[in-house]
Amino acid sequence: MLVAFGLPLTLVPLGWARLFRWEVPQSRNLVVFLGRSVGIFISLMAISAFKVTQVPNAQPFFFDLMLWIFAGMILLHVYGALRKIQPVTETLEILLWVVLCLITLGFYPR
Repeated sequence: MLVAFGLPLTLVPLGWARLFRWEVPQSRNLVVFLGRSVGIFISLMAISAFKVTQVPNAQPFFFDLMLWIFAGMILLHVYGALRKIQPVTETLEILLWVVLCLITLGFYPR
């Protein structure tokens, strides 16, 4: 997540948007700001995943948080697909979020 989404969205949000086939508007400040905001959030979550491995008591909370984020991302991308307001790459991303959700459930701490 850090390499595929967090850092690219933080460092080159417009390049990331073009790669995922989004139309980039004339006024780019808002797009850059929002892309970087999401990129920083993803980066911090990915870094936190490494940190939480050292704190077993924090793992159930972190796994729950990740499951809620993945569920939210699934709903967001399904909504975009149904409304036909996103590129096909974003619709295909639904599978990624489902797989991440299943992997997270498979490794959920007891």
